[in-house]
Amino acid sequence: MNDELQPPVVRRNSGEQPPIALVGWTHLDMPNGIDLRIECARSRIALENDAIEHRDIVMTRNQALLLARYLLKVTGQTLPEEPKPTFWTRLRAGLAGTRSPERGPAGKFAS
Repeated sequence: MNDELQPPVVRRNSGEQPPIALVGWTHLDMPNGIDLRIECARSRIALENDAIEHRDIVMTRNQALLLARYLLKVTGQTLPEEPKPTFWTRLRAGLAGTRSPERGPAGKFAS
């Protein structure tokens, strides 16, 4: 694997595979969860030669949520806030007799 993708200190047990780089992912909704397919490459040369490995990880929706929260937290990222309804959207909803629900402050998932 390329040095730029290697962690600074990698301790491996005998027989353990070297780390690989994540290059993409897709998912498939299932009735009780999600099939997350990750695409990995062992080196830049492997990536350039389209030697991409696919691994499927099947998880419950709760596990997917916990993974998403964890990744947001460790990267210091947050979900973008939903835009507030425009004046015209609120006016149209008021004329139609329906009220748009009041929005509270956006929750921070990464806290």
